[in-house]
Amino acid sequence: MLKSGILLSAIATLACIQITDAKSYKCSVINEAGFCFLENVVIDGVQSIQALDLPRHPILLIKSGAIPNFSKEIYSHLPGVRLLHIYNNTVIRKLLIASSNLSEINVQRNGLLEFEVESVENRDLKTLTIVHNAITAVPKNIRYLEGLEKLYLYNNSIEYIDLELFTNATQLKVLSLYDNRIKTLDSKQGLQFPSLQTLSLSKNKLVYIPYFFEAFPVLNAISLRKNPWNCQWLEAAIDHINQKAIQIARKDATCRDRWVGDICCYKTVLDFLYYLRQEDARQDRNQLLQMAQQSQELKHLLERLSESVHKLEERGK
Repeated sequence: MLKSGILLSAIATLACIQITDAKSYKCSVINEAGFCFLENVVIDGVQSIQALDLPRHPILLIKSGAIPNFSKEIYSHLPGVRLLHIYNNTVIRKLLIASSNLSEINVQRNGLLEFEVESVENRDLKTLTIVHNAITAVPKNIRYLEGLEKLYLYNNSIEYIDLELFTNATQLKVLSLYDNRIKTLDSKQGLQFPSLQTLSLSKNKLVYIPYFFEAFPVLNAISLRKNPWNCQWLEAAIDHINQKAIQIARKDATCRDRWVGDICCYKTVLDFLYYLRQEDARQDRNQLLQMAQQSQELKHLLERLSESVHKLEERGK
């Protein structure tokens, strides 16, 4: 009997500890837009994830707390959530975008250093916003977010973008990359974004956009200001933008070198290379025209010779 009593007591104590350890969060406020506000959400390990109890509300906004590693296991505690916003005072250092029923993830001002995407096709996530953070790279697995329609990555520290990573997102309409440190926007011939309407590139370190004239057939708005654009490229780009009636959002306020329209550009070595290429092309064209003219003259000469030979043959008869 004594052993049974001790055992029952231990079970009761364990149950009490489990109940005590359970982290149950309730909505502090539900605003008019339907956002359920959560405060002081702390998820700092496997045990706290297992004990996690979040509201089954379609729109969650985590206002404050600490989630150092937002891992795949956390998503299992969000079965009824469709929109997840994590703002300002919620510290996150690493974030995984896992396959789930979420249609929108919005992460702002969290001190986020890196994010990764689960290597599983995801057509449910339509809007991904990771802004005012400290990410330096876009993971290759972002290609698995095939349902993306809007991607906001502005106000980070990204230095390189490979546009090919977004080609699986055929319905991508908005790509916002402004206020980063992007030096290279990599692309290749034939790469197209058939649905992209808005492209935001202001406040980066871009000199030109490769294959710009063919890559964005339905583009209707672009931002270009505060980049060290190559003047030759910018002239051609502005002509294309005007012909297509694409709206340029927010112009440059000042310029230390040269204006093209309302956007500033800078004469660099690339301008010289552009000039050389244009000069070579001009010379090649002139040479081809000259060869074509000589070929035409040679053709006429041969026709006259043939006619003369024919007349001589007639006389010989």
